[in-house]
Amino acid sequence: MTVFRIDVSTAIFLYIMSSLLVIFVLWIFFEKKAVLPKFVRPEADVWECAICAYTYVDSTHHEISQCPQCKSYNKKSLEERLL
Repeated sequence: MTVFRIDVSTAIFLYIMSSLLVIFVLWIFFEKKAVLPKFVRPEADVWECAICAYTYVDSTHHEISQCPQCKSYNKKSLEERLL
């Protein structure tokens, strides 16, 4: 029969490391179960100017928007509004 002999400092080290490992595993397990609220931004409308082909975002207008670059007015077609 083989007997393992360890000194006190090694036993304390193994006890602390095994305790930390158990705490770490439990932390990971419960962290995966926690559902954090995801950042959801309001859907923005992407517009492309018919005159200068500038692409911009305008989430305040749904049918007609003014291009910030050339100041022309753009209108979305019925197909684009349904998307």
